[in-house]
Amino acid sequence: MIRLTLVHLTFLGMDKPPAAVEFSPGLTVIYGASDTGKSYVEEAVDYMLGASELKSIPEDDGYTRILLGLRVSDGRSLTLSRAIGGDTIEVFNHDLREMPSEPADETLKFKHNAKSKKNISRYLLTVLGIDGQRILQSGRGNVLPLNFRDLARLAVVNDTRMADQHSPVLGTRNPLNETREKSVFKLLLSGEEEPERPAAPSNLEKQFGKGKIAVIDHLIDENRGKLTMEANQSQLREQLDRLQAALGEVTTAAVELAEIRTSLLRDRRGLEEINLAAQQRGDEVEQLLARFALLKEQYESDLARLQMVGEAGTLLGYFQTGTCVFCGAEPQHQHPEHHLAESTQLAASVSTETRKTTDLLSDLLLMIEDLEEQAAEIESARAARHEELTHNAAELRALDQRMQPVDTDATELLNARSRVENELALHAQIEQLEDLKASLSTVAPAPPTARPDGIPAADVADFERMIHETLEAWHVPGSNRVRYDPTTAELSVDGQPRKSRGRGMRSILHAAFAVSLARRNTARDLIHPGFVVLDTPVLTYRRPEDPHEDRPELMTADVAENFYRDLLENPPGQVIVIENPTPPASIRGRATVHAFSVDGSERQGFFPPRERQ
Repeated sequence: MIRLTLVHLTFLGMDKPPAAVEFSPGLTVIYGASDTGKSYVEEAVDYMLGASELKSIPEDDGYTRILLGLRVSDGRSLTLSRAIGGDTIEVFNHDLREMPSEPADETLKFKHNAKSKKNISRYLLTVLGIDGQRILQSGRGNVLPLNFRDLARLAVVNDTRMADQHSPVLGTRNPLNETREKSVFKLLLSGEEEPERPAAPSNLEKQFGKGKIAVIDHLIDENRGKLTMEANQSQLREQLDRLQAALGEVTTAAVELAEIRTSLLRDRRGLEEINLAAQQRGDEVEQLLARFALLKEQYESDLARLQMVGEAGTLLGYFQTGTCVFCGAEPQHQHPEHHLAESTQLAASVSTETRKTTDLLSDLLLMIEDLEEQAAEIESARAARHEELTHNAAELRALDQRMQPVDTDATELLNARSRVENELALHAQIEQLEDLKASLSTVAPAPPTARPDGIPAADVADFERMIHETLEAWHVPGSNRVRYDPTTAELSVDGQPRKSRGRGMRSILHAAFAVSLARRNTARDLIHPGFVVLDTPVLTYRRPEDPHEDRPELMTADVAENFYRDLLENPPGQVIVIENPTPPASIRGRATVHAFSVDGSERQGFFPPRERQ
């Protein structure tokens, strides 16, 4: 099985020196004067493992975040990060000792939720490989998944529960949780989860059984009154099959007509797009013809003017005397052939310009002729498409007329099918109600009561032997004959129940219970988180007074010496002990020891003194 080891607990705050304690993978002892933060370490560890709150102390003022380092037995390092008072726990997949500067690998809720994996309980159970293990919730047989808090209560024991009169198994001290807590202990001792079983009816369900029959009769009558067809379920199913077949045929016809209509609409859109393009081209041709008509008039006017200029120039050259009309020369400067030469030159210019304009006019007339042919073709094609569109519209109208009865038939068939299906649903409800009535009317034998105390006798005897060996190793006086009663969850030693013993003996026995459970389950590869945190296990134990001794002695030194020696020589896994008295000197160098506010200690407490902050 996978195990967890606590590595360190670190408090961080803005402008605050870190407050940290390192844990050994074997034995760690934290001791010292009262009010130095020893028990606060245990409470903070429990808080990081999913407890709902952490009671504040004056020394934690200014600290805002807690880090709990974990090492998994498969080699992984994890760090849990939680704000003081926060409801989420961040997980980093490495050892972290300072304020996080990167996003967390996981962000989880502190509260267990069986329906979501985004909580610290499901996360740690998954790491341990035991997520989804079933435990018993009540004597009726209801089961629910294991919660990591169920394990934490057995592994992390504060000073109040250490000496409490309640059984170590019943950590919540709530009678409503007894079945659940006994089932958890059964799971740990035997390694077998609760099987799925039918839940027995509650007393309330039995009391209301007869009333339910009357209600069911009323519902049956009510549903029968809603029936509108005089047909049984078999006839209705046959009718439904016929309607389905007819509806299939109508649907097929409707699909075929719809495909034809889609094709016609596609053709119509194509014709309309061609018409639009042809209209645009026709408009362009019309505009060009209008412009070329104006240009033609201009060319014809130019030719008429050129003809007039040629004729007028000849006349002027022959009949007028005086200043030359062509070049402006005075008579005395004119030579005999002067007018003739000028007239000839004018005629040549007029002729050249006339030829050029005539050529341009000829080209323009060809273009006009071509454009007029295009216009005629466009108009002819438009008329043809108009006929096609008219034919298309007629086909669409005819198709719509064909589709109308098909749609009507489909609507009627759907309505008929709905009515038949509603009738069948009413018959089914009546049948279910009659079955339910029959089941309530028949007294069935109740399933056997679930037994959270049904731990195999061999496992109970093995655990009793383990506690006996632990008490013997610690030199607790007496024969240390141990008995565990699975029904009451009570632990007895030498015939005397733990709850009837004194406070000191209750603490010793609770510590032996927790250590033996860890030792046994580790040795047998059964479920256990892998660590035990014990707050004040041997402080209050006093040795029985010997009337023959002059000075009765406290048993603390003797039991404590053997208590620590056993944890070192026969380690049950990781153990963290929190005590007031100084531990035996023999553990120095063999265990990690943190002394708070004692002579020679470097620390005044878990938190640094305020003058050093």
